[in-house]
Amino acid sequence: MSESNDVARRITLAPDPRLVRSLGANHTLESAIADLVDNSIDAGASTVWVRLLTNDGRLVQVEVHDNGSGMDERTIDDAMTIGHQREYNAADLGHFGMGLKQAAFGNCDVLTVWSANSTLPPVGRRIKRVDYSTDFGCEVLTEASAALHTQERKTLTGTRVGTSVVWTQMRSSYHGRSDKEAIAWLATVGRKLRTHLGVTFHRLLERKRLAIFVHVDELGAGQTIRGTPVKPLDPFGYTRTGDPRYPKKLLATLDDRTNLTLTCHIWPAKSTLPSYTLGGKHGREFQGFYIYRNDRLLQIGGWGQTATYSPGRQLARVMLEDDGTIGRFLTMNPEKNSLRFEHRFQDVLGQALASDGTTFTDYLKDAEDAFTTATKRDRSRKPVIKPDKGLPAEVRKQVADELSFIDGQSIDLKWRSMPEGELFDIDRSKSSIWLNSRYRHLFVGDRGSQNDAPVLKTLLYLLTHHVFQGQNFGPRSKDDINLWKNILGVAVTAEQKLYEKREETWKPAATTPASSIIQRFNSTGIRGPR
Repeated sequence: MSESNDVARRITLAPDPRLVRSLGANHTLESAIADLVDNSIDAGASTVWVRLLTNDGRLVQVEVHDNGSGMDERTIDDAMTIGHQREYNAADLGHFGMGLKQAAFGNCDVLTVWSANSTLPPVGRRIKRVDYSTDFGCEVLTEASAALHTQERKTLTGTRVGTSVVWTQMRSSYHGRSDKEAIAWLATVGRKLRTHLGVTFHRLLERKRLAIFVHVDELGAGQTIRGTPVKPLDPFGYTRTGDPRYPKKLLATLDDRTNLTLTCHIWPAKSTLPSYTLGGKHGREFQGFYIYRNDRLLQIGGWGQTATYSPGRQLARVMLEDDGTIGRFLTMNPEKNSLRFEHRFQDVLGQALASDGTTFTDYLKDAEDAFTTATKRDRSRKPVIKPDKGLPAEVRKQVADELSFIDGQSIDLKWRSMPEGELFDIDRSKSSIWLNSRYRHLFVGDRGSQNDAPVLKTLLYLLTHHVFQGQNFGPRSKDDINLWKNILGVAVTAEQKLYEKREETWKPAATTPASSIIQRFNSTGIRGPR
């Protein structure tokens, strides 16, 4: 019997409202808020405010305000309808018609939306998880209340036009009794949120197409225009490559002759840049694919089924732009925080080649070799005395990542008054490198602090740390110190003269950067022993 002859009638099967209970189960707080930002961007917003409001230090309300085009009665009803899929433009970040509801019900029990466009009265809608899971019921809010919230949004965004999404009855919050834990939890959430938004939307933030502000405050404290701007966090934002042959583009042709381009990067080893650690984690956690759709990052690392996670591959990151691959070779989940690599993608990946013949397998091997080479180099270096007071924590951490230390010893770098014509001195008895405070203004102006002038101090540490080792201060070390003091003393005197000359020419005088003395230092061609 053919399929055309066995049909008795056709019926429509409405979804069971109880499916609402599982909405957003795979969302984190930060991925859910990112989904709301997607909606704001699709509405043409250039500014988005995220407010985390607390009661006694516990998160009780989340608000996302934008200056997008806003919605009318029909549009807001569509937005509150589960699974409603509008006509998406090619540049839209929306995809499933689920984002608003999933983001909310993965984190709270009540979703309220206020919106206003440029021509019609403002509108408001509210859905409660318990009602929505019974009959998909939605409350229509009064025009007066919508107008009030329009004014509140204007305080933040500068315009009445736009949309405000409000979550109440929060489930994603710390509900324990410990105030200390509540503070720590909220601080962690704020940091993770800024990091996630910074990396997810880094291209839009870098290009000034979007500004995002995060503000944490006690509920009822009133509106504020103070907020922490989210900084872009480019996962490919290294200053030097870990392998001079990379980045490389690997190309493969899909079934319809569309080109798939993989841009393969190798990070430098032991980087401590925020772009590598992405929120303070070890960079090895973020190896893998970074998949973009319309300049929005959909996947932050991970190999899927294409390769295995390995400490040796921690420097490998691959950039992939969606050019028709999502839905054909990659399947995106409704939360838009990960993708499934279909087996056809793996087949295509095996065909990808660079212009010099490099394959994806070759690339992984090159990344492993770069990591191995850096590790071997570390083992060949002798332990040194660690720097302590006088250097910023991030500099000390980088030194610790690159070098091993001699137990029980440290070197301080501090300022004190010294004779004219001297830049620094060595005090082995106090384990100190002294810098002449007479010339401090050349490097830090009038904004000195304990950890100031990090470039100068680091150079002097790297140059002289070896003379603190051992019990004896031998003739060779004494001669080296005198040589460096003499040359750098002349250099800093010359720097002071240039500064004074500029003082006479420019009023008020600008602070002289340390670059010129560093250039003089480099021009001597003298290097300290390793």
